[in-house]
Amino acid sequence: MSTRSAAANASESWRPRALILSVTALVGLGLAFGSWLLQHADAWWSNLLANMAVVVLLLIPGELLLAGMRRSFERVERTASRAESVAEQAKQTADTAAHSLDDIHQSLVDRQLAELEDELDVYRNIVNVTTRDSLIGALRQATQDQLITADGVRVPVWETDIHYRFLIDRPSTETLVVQLEEDDGTVLSSTSWDASTTPEDFYQSLVYAVRDAGRDLGTGLNVPTQSVEELASMLTDVTRLRSQDLAGNRPTLRRIVERRNGWYFTERHVIPADNLHYCIDIHRLDELDWEEHLRDKGWYSAPDAIQFARKLYRIDQQASQRQSSDQRNRPDEEDGESDDHLES
Repeated sequence: MSTRSAAANASESWRPRALILSVTALVGLGLAFGSWLLQHADAWWSNLLANMAVVVLLLIPGELLLAGMRRSFERVERTASRAESVAEQAKQTADTAAHSLDDIHQSLVDRQLAELEDELDVYRNIVNVTTRDSLIGALRQATQDQLITADGVRVPVWETDIHYRFLIDRPSTETLVVQLEEDDGTVLSSTSWDASTTPEDFYQSLVYAVRDAGRDLGTGLNVPTQSVEELASMLTDVTRLRSQDLAGNRPTLRRIVERRNGWYFTERHVIPADNLHYCIDIHRLDELDWEEHLRDKGWYSAPDAIQFARKLYRIDQQASQRQSSDQRNRPDEEDGESDDHLES
């Protein structure tokens, strides 16, 4: 379009110049013809007209030369303008492509963040939408994602030594059960949430369960909803911590049994919440120097955590069972030695 426009403009500007050149040529030829007619009659006028004709006719090649030079300059200018336009278009195309990639990048990140928020909403709904279905949905998703164990997840009952265990007892029928347990997992009571039971009545039954277990702290302090809020907080925190694989939390922060006083207790590890890369294998909990070792690292709550972990995983019971087994085997060996002595 720009080339055609330039050609049209050049054609239009040439037309008046062509007319002027034609008139000039006619004038020059007229003067020359007049000079020829007067060459015998009046030599002076003939010479004057001849000189004028020469001057006028010389204007024509000068104009043609200037016109050619102007056209050359215009062509050079148009070529430079087209080159500049092409360069500008190329720059705009590159900028547009880069801008589009940035937009796509941001769009992809936004979608992934939206997916994470949808996942977090499942756990937030435990608090925001206090229904049986919201709690079942959160436990189901947490179990499928291996955030919690297949046997559910425990939450401390505030300021007591007992715990709620939330679990789906029969996944096929989605029977929601909350067990009241001691540190070592001993079940004190079990409460099912039927579809016909309102949230108020269900949580009131948990109040009665704590009261029957002799752990009621008094008016306004026996509130199971606090434990439910802690459950939702723990699940959202762990989901965020596991959202990026490069953070390194997925292999260890999984199948959580309970979070208590700033420590995670999983099926395989005891992990301080302020240093998730420091994992204590539960099979090493029978070592006697853990409390002092961790206290030297600045974890002053470690003695309580280690003692609780030994109860939770029943490390003391396992050690006593091994000791009893060793004691039972030792008299048999002694009896065998005494019999050999008598035979000798």
